[in-house]
Amino acid sequence: MLRSFYYVVGTSMVAVCLLLTIAAFAAEQQRADATKTEAPAAPPPPTEIALADIAARATDVAKLLDSLTSATAPDPQVENIAKSLADLSAALSEQAAATQTTLETEPTLETLQALVQQWQRRQLDTTAWLNTLTQHATKLQDGLKQLADQQQLWNSTKKSAEASKAPDPILQQIDATLTAIIVTQGKIQGEREVILDLQSRVAQEVTKCTAALTALNRFQQKAVAGIFVPDAPPLWRVDLWAGAFGALPEHVRNVQHARWSEFAKYVREPREGSALHAIFFIVLALIFRAARSKIAFWQKSGVAISEPLFVFARPYSAALASALLIATSPFFQLSNPVRQIMTLTALVPMLRLLKPTASPAIVAALYTAGGLFAIENVRQAYGGIQVIGQAILVAETLAALVAMFSLRRHYRQILAERAESSYLILLRAAHSLIIVVLVFSLLGGAAGYVRLARLLTPGILVGGVLALAAYAYLRVVGGVIALAFRVWPLRLLKIVEVHGEQLERSIYRFLIWMAVIGWTTRYLAYLGLLDTVLSLAGAVLTSKIERGTLSISVGSIIEFLLVVYAAYLLSRFLRFVLQEDVYPRIDLAPGMSYAVSSLLNYIILALGFVAGLGVLGVDFSKVSVMAGAFGVGIGFGLQSIVNNFVSGLILLFERPMHLGDTVEVGNLQGTVRRIGIRASVIRTGAGADIIVPNSQLITDRVTNWTLSDRLRRVDLPVGVNYGADPKIVIEVLERTALAHADVLRDPAPRALFIGYGENSINFELRVWPKNFNQAAQVRSDLASAVYHAVISAGMSFPFPQREVRILSDPTSESAPTLGSAGIRKD
Repeated sequence: MLRSFYYVVGTSMVAVCLLLTIAAFAAEQQRADATKTEAPAAPPPPTEIALADIAARATDVAKLLDSLTSATAPDPQVENIAKSLADLSAALSEQAAATQTTLETEPTLETLQALVQQWQRRQLDTTAWLNTLTQHATKLQDGLKQLADQQQLWNSTKKSAEASKAPDPILQQIDATLTAIIVTQGKIQGEREVILDLQSRVAQEVTKCTAALTALNRFQQKAVAGIFVPDAPPLWRVDLWAGAFGALPEHVRNVQHARWSEFAKYVREPREGSALHAIFFIVLALIFRAARSKIAFWQKSGVAISEPLFVFARPYSAALASALLIATSPFFQLSNPVRQIMTLTALVPMLRLLKPTASPAIVAALYTAGGLFAIENVRQAYGGIQVIGQAILVAETLAALVAMFSLRRHYRQILAERAESSYLILLRAAHSLIIVVLVFSLLGGAAGYVRLARLLTPGILVGGVLALAAYAYLRVVGGVIALAFRVWPLRLLKIVEVHGEQLERSIYRFLIWMAVIGWTTRYLAYLGLLDTVLSLAGAVLTSKIERGTLSISVGSIIEFLLVVYAAYLLSRFLRFVLQEDVYPRIDLAPGMSYAVSSLLNYIILALGFVAGLGVLGVDFSKVSVMAGAFGVGIGFGLQSIVNNFVSGLILLFERPMHLGDTVEVGNLQGTVRRIGIRASVIRTGAGADIIVPNSQLITDRVTNWTLSDRLRRVDLPVGVNYGADPKIVIEVLERTALAHADVLRDPAPRALFIGYGENSINFELRVWPKNFNQAAQVRSDLASAVYHAVISAGMSFPFPQREVRILSDPTSESAPTLGSAGIRKD
């Protein structure tokens, strides 16, 4: 109890010292910032050069002119900007026209977000160019200023030299220096004009990006803010249809021409990534086809095949789905028409991958969602005419409602076949919620609330398609991991051989979390809420907790915890790899593997903690403050903790005991189960785990029964009656010990004549059991066997005798005569 109290007090003091240290760092930093003084002002430059210094200063000017002249040499970055500016300008103009066309078709929020990201990347590129040119122009301007100052200085020097009638060589040197300055000024001014011209042209491209982003942001705000305001006439307005049908053929031709042009551009121009995507698909198809052949060979050989490997039964679908998922990711800047075509194409292989593993109801639902999603893409492509797009949206919503009601019988069958569960309750609630949302979307779209309908119905369809894509991603990646664990080189690892299934499950759980995060991110982007959520999360993470001079943000605390947790996971993984795959392959002394793993664990955790403190903003240059704070804490309450920690290190490296050793400390005997930082765990034969401080194992007397080997001698004392022949007794005892199956023959059992007792002659039988853990059982078996052997040999075991004397009272008549009687007690 007292030890626990000291431990709690010591731990609390560590926490207090750490907080005081961080506070001291913050206060010290603020004091350092407050005491900073401004640098003294530089003395004014001289107005003229002394005649004795002209030669030396002329040499300095020559060096300055050489350095400034080298600054006017062609810069690779500037040359690249000059070469690429025309192509960039044309591409931005083309992209601006495509963006304007897309805005006319009332795009989804996800499409708007994708356009915003594309223009933001363009803006970053052009802004980087503008910054590069600005830096170069600033450098040239600084050079011109230096030359102007030098020109003024040398002009003053020339006037002073002429007035003082300086020698002609001095005047000639001054004139030569002024001429060189003027020539260099001309070169730099010419280079500056070129840079300023490029800077102006690049600034125009930055303005294009800014204008496009402004238009997109305005359209996004309009699309989100007006969802509960009617933005189109109702569908039952007959007068709207006449003009719409007349303009429809021309609109369809224009859309088809634009989309065909975009797709042809994607195929024709390498920078669009078509060649890379094709190569990626071909490589994956070849790999997955080889995997299918390998799996078929394993099946013929009778090797068990895990479920994730069956994804390679359709290698081309897996390869095409993977290639299209990567191509449509935000990492590739594809135009909206090309992205839509790829997304629709990806539905086919993803549905083929899902069909063998899903129930008919789920397959039917996903096929329906895929078909409706295709209709939604048609609406986005050809819905530039308001009433036509509105009608397609209403028809799409109505078809979705019909499909949901037709799927009710499948869910009823599932509910009838299975017991009520949380999964079925969630399924039923989701089904009802989708129907309600579709009804609102149908009524809103027909009544003119097109923005609301465009958010509801496509939102449901996109959510289903994204879930399908996430599942296809899980199947393909899970199959690749399962295959990698069964082929060279991973199959040679011991951890894969022994813990392969466990590793697969752990990785699969991690992939599920990644899929959920990816689905959530893409869905929020489609709804137009991703930036809002990220901004809200950023505001929460940057909020600060302030107390006096101590200021720390929530994000820093979370980063600190994540860094420490990552260090813990890294330590755990490395120790697992060492234990399962490294130590069995090398020859180590007993206990060395545990010592190395423990030390590695301490080092990684310590480094993780230090890295976490760095994330918190702790200034390690003021480590003396930390040392002083910890010194006070150690001096008051942590002596025992530090003593136990150092003792634990001694136990690990000196290795007086190993894990699994049987030790005896005082009256405690048991097996060492763990050697920790502060204490070790010893398990007794009664099943109790005793926690022993490490310092006690170092300072106290410890008996280690298994330090050098696992042999333990069993001594059995035997006493026989007087009159027995000692040689015969020794022979009987040794013969009995040799007859026991668990007694070693080498060293052989040995019986010794110990001495003469009061009632018996004493012997001791010494044997070595084969198994250390069987010592107690061997002793019991030998005691029983020796008893029967001694009795069978005609000898006996003496028993103690006690003499009792009864004294009578002489004054009592009934008392017996004084005498004595010997009474033996058996």
